[in-house]
Amino acid sequence: MFKVVRTFTFPGALEIEKEIFGNELEILVIPSATEDELIENCRDADAVICAYEPFTQCVLDALPKLKLLAFGTIGFNYADIDYARKKNIAVTHVSQYCIKEVADYTAGMLIMLNRMILPFNKSVKEDLVWDFNLFPAMRRFENQTVGLLGFGNISRLVTQRLRPFNCNVVAYDPFVSAEIAAEYGVELLSLDDVLQQSDLISLHLPANQQTKEIINYSSIAKMKDGVILVNAARGQLINEDAIIHAIDSGKMAYYAADVLQEEDPNLHTHPFVQRENIILTPHIAYYSQESLREATVECAMNVKHFAEGDYCKCQIVNGVKL
Repeated sequence: MFKVVRTFTFPGALEIEKEIFGNELEILVIPSATEDELIENCRDADAVICAYEPFTQCVLDALPKLKLLAFGTIGFNYADIDYARKKNIAVTHVSQYCIKEVADYTAGMLIMLNRMILPFNKSVKEDLVWDFNLFPAMRRFENQTVGLLGFGNISRLVTQRLRPFNCNVVAYDPFVSAEIAAEYGVELLSLDDVLQQSDLISLHLPANQQTKEIINYSSIAKMKDGVILVNAARGQLINEDAIIHAIDSGKMAYYAADVLQEEDPNLHTHPFVQRENIILTPHIAYYSQESLREATVECAMNVKHFAEGDYCKCQIVNGVKL
């Protein structure tokens, strides 16, 4: 029987997976956070459903039966997918779940920070100051430019959500045509032009070698003074020291992040926690009751299609088809 191991817990997932797999596939849930645990617990697996676990070269070498790494997330940067390709191990992801939730989070964060809702709330409740003129530089949203780095599914939904506010939206994405962007009323620009022209910037890029720390000292220097940056994509896209410098120097007005470089950060020592102008949420942009179910169904269907040899329906990202 085709054996599947899920290496993380997910609310309500097992019942859904059993319903989809039926009697054709065996599913076990064995939480495994380290390389040693993955090697021990996935040794006999034909497929693994994973999220943020370290499927490195040494782990993949130690799993001779493994045919499929099925990510239950949109991102798949926690596996060495190039090495998986060399080992003839397919890698899949889920592309449609939670895109509405992340778009809602992004648009809501951009609007909230533009209207200074958080600092006004602090001034009233903590400082006991009732003063409309604390932030005289605040500007109407429709007179500003929002820059999107990446123009995939989520960015397009963000654009739709921002349309009633009439702000100018520009984007950088070397894999999207100007014609497609124009359908959403968005102008495609170079990376430098987006950085230089935008009052607010939101990240929607995958994490890979080309995008690693794309937000760094150099790229921040190209941004407008007082820029607002939102990251609901991946923590690996930013250099955290550069963000600290930008916030402390006043170059960046706010940095809002749903993700950090570490998936399980030490909040007692992380420098972001101590800074008022850095807004943090614990990787919840994806979360809703609906998205939880959609993620489980989409991932389980990838596994089922793969086990049945229906590879065109599997959302394979590294080109491996057995």
